[in-house]
Amino acid sequence: MSTISIIPFGSGSTGNSFYLEIGPYHLLIDMGIGYRRIRDVLAMHERDLSMVDAIFLTHGHYDHVKAAPALCNHTECPVYADQSVMFSIRSVSSERKILGMETAQILPGLKVTKFPVPHDFVQTSGYVFNYKGRKVGYVTDCGKMNDSILSYLKGCDVIILESNHDVDMLKNGPYPKQLQARILSRYGHLSNADCAETIRELSHFGTRHFLLAHLSLQNNTPEAAFKTVMERQDEEIDLYVCPAEGSELLNYETE
Repeated sequence: MSTISIIPFGSGSTGNSFYLEIGPYHLLIDMGIGYRRIRDVLAMHERDLSMVDAIFLTHGHYDHVKAAPALCNHTECPVYADQSVMFSIRSVSSERKILGMETAQILPGLKVTKFPVPHDFVQTSGYVFNYKGRKVGYVTDCGKMNDSILSYLKGCDVIILESNHDVDMLKNGPYPKQLQARILSRYGHLSNADCAETIRELSHFGTRHFLLAHLSLQNNTPEAAFKTVMERQDEEIDLYVCPAEGSELLNYETE
């Protein structure tokens, strides 16, 4: 047995960042949460930013990169991202490494697969982190699920997946029609219903642990996201809804 550990520091339009322990490695995914908060939450769990071995960015939107300069001042590890993100993090002190749409061995035993996700940034990416067959998938800011993304995520032990909005709440909420159309487009964000269907599909390939991410504060609630997903499942799953500000350490046992 092996343990995969995850801390969702925060997930949503105000900021996104996740801490992942897989095998012997400590990783940070996205840098949209402030340095002090990440420092303090890690300290709660007897961890420190100096332990981080590598940082990965999904895309260059502000809520995913805004804390990059401050965080990189307190780490010595490289930052991996698409070429299109490099301008957004041009001021960081860390080594910046371009990672293409490929599978690469980043550290001994750790393979990282980066793949395209439809969203309204120049290039948005999802990831699968694979340490000796134990796999964690990460897809947020995804306008529309497709077979290509599913093929990467199938068989992961744990998946972090966007569940951004309830369609009825969005259509009847305060957002102007133009913004609603953007969110609902194939380059916008994944709805609760679409997330539910994606999880149902992936559960048929063995995944049992799912984290719902990037919930809208205006057009969703944790209860609505949880209920929508659970109602559509035909396999037993473990489901966690990531808060806008989190501090919980989640541990997942894998074989």
